[in-house]
Amino acid sequence: MELFNVLESMISLNQRHRDEIAELVEIRNYKKNEKFLLKGDPCSVIGFVIQGSFRYIIDMDDNDRTFDFSVENEFISDYYGILQSKPASFEIIANQSSRVACLPTERVLALFDQDMVYQKIGRTIAETEFCRHHERLISLMYHSPQKRYEDLMNTMPESVLKLPQHLLANYLGITKETLSRIRSRKAR
Repeated sequence: MELFNVLESMISLNQRHRDEIAELVEIRNYKKNEKFLLKGDPCSVIGFVIQGSFRYIIDMDDNDRTFDFSVENEFISDYYGILQSKPASFEIIANQSSRVACLPTERVLALFDQDMVYQKIGRTIAETEFCRHHERLISLMYHSPQKRYEDLMNTMPESVLKLPQHLLANYLGITKETLSRIRSRKAR
């Protein structure tokens, strides 16, 4: 399973660690537009996207705003909600048929307290998420729409790039008309 390859890239796992993690994993399939996490619910599951992708949306004045994506070989969760013991302030929705390795949040947190190997995994995931969100914040605040679009094209898998234009524009913080102009300039 790709989950173990990603974890092994963080720290060496012995067979006991692999068995303990495998015991927690439940593979779930999500249909397009099915919700991984509902607004107002506690985040009871930490997922690892095996196949497909998800978008994170928040409702702003009755308009859904896409503010993040999780794609294959990335973790998916409401890390803020878990750390602050708060219900989710957003939803996570499958962009297409997707497959996720799900681990119960409470059991994962208990593993962090049990063994330094799990603490290292948790810290590495948290550091990766922090860096990803920091880069996104800098991009939204300081990069031009053109640069944000180019970065998106270079970093996201094809499955995300094929999403409807309004979702991509929303994620980039621009209108779909602006995205259309950027794309047409790029095509020339």
